[in-house]
Amino acid sequence: MAARSVPRSARFNRGIDGPAEELSFGNDIVLDGRTMTDGLVDAIPPLASDLLEIATVAYAVDRIISRPTEREAERVGDWGRDIRLEVAVREPDVWRRNSDTLGTLLNWLTDDRWRLEFIQLKSGDGPLDPSQSPLFDILPCGIPPVLFSGGLDSACGLFLNLTKADSVAVSVDTNTWMHHVQRGVIASLASVTSRAVVPLRYRVNLPRGGAESSQRTRGLLFLSAGVSAALATRCNQMIISENGIGSINLPYVRSQLGAQATRSMHPNTIALMEVLVSRVIGSSFEILAPYRALTKAELLAKVPQEADVALTKTVSCDTGFAARVTNHSPCGRCTSCLLRRQSIYGAGRHRLDAGVEYRYPAAGSVAMSSMLWQVMRLRECLASGDPWQSLAEEFPEILFAEPHMTAREIVRLYQCYTDEWDQLVQAVSVGRAWSYEKGGV
Repeated sequence: MAARSVPRSARFNRGIDGPAEELSFGNDIVLDGRTMTDGLVDAIPPLASDLLEIATVAYAVDRIISRPTEREAERVGDWGRDIRLEVAVREPDVWRRNSDTLGTLLNWLTDDRWRLEFIQLKSGDGPLDPSQSPLFDILPCGIPPVLFSGGLDSACGLFLNLTKADSVAVSVDTNTWMHHVQRGVIASLASVTSRAVVPLRYRVNLPRGGAESSQRTRGLLFLSAGVSAALATRCNQMIISENGIGSINLPYVRSQLGAQATRSMHPNTIALMEVLVSRVIGSSFEILAPYRALTKAELLAKVPQEADVALTKTVSCDTGFAARVTNHSPCGRCTSCLLRRQSIYGAGRHRLDAGVEYRYPAAGSVAMSSMLWQVMRLRECLASGDPWQSLAEEFPEILFAEPHMTAREIVRLYQCYTDEWDQLVQAVSVGRAWSYEKGGV
């Protein structure tokens, strides 16, 4: 019997007028959502499948097309790319009507200029189309799913949600190690609560790899996974658990421009995603961000110590999920590691990472210097007669958060953050924190 041909799922151009290149699910992109499709009586709603498949294709193209080198970007003053993308979807007319809204979101996330086109997908050819009809429904309906990455914030948020209700935890993994961590944290959290947690997993992978490492479409991919789970379980809400400092993610140095400081869970990203989904489905959809006004330390402090075993299993490092890292140890010196370590100290959970063997000391790292310089600038703004005006002048990017949070909330957030750093720096100076030899906090 002849092998079944793999249908073309998308076509993209490197530059608006560049030659077209084809992509297909199965050959070029893996999107595995069997824990979802096998747990539903009905198929995932077509528009929900479309959204996640569009996000996966955008993620693949984002990884495949290299950005300009740092020198080239400095010369032209732009690290963005021109990308033309055509995707096969179930409801092309709906997506054509909303292509500008989707393009605005992609531009905000990536600084790229996207030209989007949609064609009809043949019935049954989508990777999220069920291969058989399930006999029963294992997914609870009407429960807002919680987006779960395997990091510290998402574990804190999932546990706090489990103290109130049963939960659906939605994860996206790109390799086996990431899935192992996510599964282990969820199992550990479930063992210390009487509530039920249903894990839903999407696997996304590029078998041939990608040349670009910035991955600014990750936010769209993760949010789309949560939205698809919500719509599949007939819920008009989902929950993210990002702290306010990580959400707003102000640039550490002045040379960082636009989306070079990632905007995956930025308040404006969330707002744009709400608008897109609401317009596509024709009814209101809400993304809840209950910890947006808290620092990472404040979020961690809300979680009782009974969850500590699960929290020690989380990974916050920029390279901690990379399969190429020996023993998968966190680096200890990237901004994500440093923010985690700072928050653990600020929350009074000094020994939470005691057993972690960080690969490098934080002292003297470029990231540490950049973060401390940012804290110095924040402190000066907050000490002025008009803290909000000073913050807006020194960090104009903060204005993108202001429509979604009050100025008072933002000022309080960064005041707490700088206070936490001041306490940590003082403790480090007298040897009471960050024992680098042991790799712990």
